[in-house]
Amino acid sequence: MSAAVEVGPDLVIAGAARSGTSFLASVLGQHPQVDPCAVKEPNYFSREHDRGPGWYDGLFTPRRPGKMRLDASMSYTYAHFPDALDHLADAAPDAFVVYAVRHPVARLVSHMQLHRDYFRNESARTLGEALRSTDIYAGASDYAHWLPRLEKHFGPDRLLVVPFPVVTKRLDELLPVLSAATGLATEPFTDAGETAGRHRNQVVEVKSSGILAGRRLVRRWGLYPALRRTLGPERLRKVRDWSTRPVETESVTTALATCDDEQHGRLEELYASARLAAATSLRAQDVRLGLSWAEAWEQECPAPGVRGTDW
Repeated sequence: MSAAVEVGPDLVIAGAARSGTSFLASVLGQHPQVDPCAVKEPNYFSREHDRGPGWYDGLFTPRRPGKMRLDASMSYTYAHFPDALDHLADAAPDAFVVYAVRHPVARLVSHMQLHRDYFRNESARTLGEALRSTDIYAGASDYAHWLPRLEKHFGPDRLLVVPFPVVTKRLDELLPVLSAATGLATEPFTDAGETAGRHRNQVVEVKSSGILAGRRLVRRWGLYPALRRTLGPERLRKVRDWSTRPVETESVTTALATCDDEQHGRLEELYASARLAAATSLRAQDVRLGLSWAEAWEQECPAPGVRGTDW
C-alpha cells in the first residue's frame, strides 16, 4: 500500500455543513475503534493540501489494526475546492464517506449565519448581500452537483447519504447502519448520542473582539491541534460556551426577505434540483439497504411550491 493511502482517512464526513455533522462526528469520535483526529475539520484535502501528508498524518495517533481514522471536513464539498474529492479519493480509495443532507435553503441560511456571527469571516449582514458576494453557501447546498461526484468516487457501497432528520432524531436507526457498513462494533454506541448532544453547533457569537483575536492567533500559529489534545473535546466545548453567547438568529423567511427577485428565482431552482437529487439517491439507497430515509427527506423538503412559499 502506498504512503499516500496509509495517510488517508478510513471514515469521512464530507458534508453538507450545518446538517448535523458536528453532532455525528462527536458520536463517531467517542467510539473506541475511531481515531477522531486532533481537529474535527483538518480540511487537508481542500484548503490545507499544500501542507503535505506528514502534517496530516501528525493529526492522528500512529496507525494500528482495528483503529479507523475519522476526518469530518465539510470543505470537501465546497464549490471553491473543486479538487478536494479528487484528492480524497486518490489518498483514500477505500474510505467510507457519510454525506448528510438538509433542506437546502434552511441549510445555506444557517451556514451564512454561522460564518457571520461566530467565525466573523462574513462581512455581509444579510443573506441577500452574502449571496451576491460568494457562492459558498448556495454551492454547499447544491446536492445535484455533489451527489454524482461522491457516487462516482466512492460508489454505493462506500457512501451513505443521511437526511438531517435521521441524524438528529433517528440516531438509534442510523448507528446500526454505520456499524454494518464500517465494521465498527455496535455496543460502544450505547448512549453516545446523549453525550454528543452537547456538541450540536448552535449559532453563537464570540463575546469580545479580544477573544476573537486570540482564537484567530491560535489557529494561525497552528496551535489548535495541541490545544484540543491537551484539553479534550469536552473541556474545549466548555471554553467555547464560556467565550460565546447565544445569537437570536433570523428565520429563513426573514433572511429570504433580504433577497431580490433574481436571487429568489435561483434559490427556487436550487431547492428543486437539490431536493430531487437527494430524493433519487435516498430512494436507491433505501432499496439497497432496506431503509425508509427517502420518506424522511420528502417530509423535510416537500415538492417545490410557487415563489413566496415559506420554505
